[in-house]
Amino acid sequence: MKKAIVVGGLNLDICGLPDGELVPRDSNIGRVEMRAGGVGHNIAARLAQLGVEVELVTAIGDDAAAVMLREQLRREGVGVSLALQMHGPSCCYVSLHDADGDMAAAVNAMALMERFTPEDLPLDAINACGLCIADTNLPPAVLHALAERARIPLMLDTVSCAKAERACGVIGRFYAVKPNAAEAAMLSGESDPARAAAWFLAQGTEHVFISLGARGVYAAGKSFFGFLPAPKLSVRNATGAGDAMAAGIASALLEGLDTRSCALRGMETASRYLSGHQA
Repeated sequence: MKKAIVVGGLNLDICGLPDGELVPRDSNIGRVEMRAGGVGHNIAARLAQLGVEVELVTAIGDDAAAVMLREQLRREGVGVSLALQMHGPSCCYVSLHDADGDMAAAVNAMALMERFTPEDLPLDAINACGLCIADTNLPPAVLHALAERARIPLMLDTVSCAKAERACGVIGRFYAVKPNAAEAAMLSGESDPARAAAWFLAQGTEHVFISLGARGVYAAGKSFFGFLPAPKLSVRNATGAGDAMAAGIASALLEGLDTRSCALRGMETASRYLSGHQA
């Protein structure tokens, strides 16, 4: 399998999980988990688990969190030789979940990523890989420079509605895109996944994977258009499932599989990830 490179966010993830129903504006008994997170990191880590050689291009601070983040990446088998060491606090994401595991609220402090510039892109290293996966935590200028200068297939994870618009104007340069339903609607102006997928293809994208959460995925490409249902799972914490799906899709793209097979691999990877993170 060819090497992949991920260009995107890395942060310290702090996740609060209540033991029962979440009570707003009160202290809830539960547990707090702390680990490396960020869309770029999560995709890279899941790719490494799938046996893909992967490098993460991101911004890392010079605080205590940076030491912990680097150590976890080393244990996960994710390369960080191209990561940018910057002065300042590492990026941090704090999320609070409800009793069903869905995110109730979150705060992200990603200011360090905004200091990433187009000149920081290691284009020679990127172009030496089989696939580059980017996320929209990148500043718009960096995302646009990557889309315009990379000479290998690019895959985009749109992250959130607030950040997905950063890809406006260059979405057609991405070989594959993986938005959720809200992000796809925001970018395309189409609330129906089938029409949204058709819009992405019309821009020049070759593979579209619209995540519909627990329902499954709507996939579209040259050889397949359609909805694929997700396996039924009991989920307590859904954080990271979309990133696991992206990694599965990316690994299948590296193998040259068709759109439907990529979507199925993505759901399979997400399901395995969720099954192992419900303790």
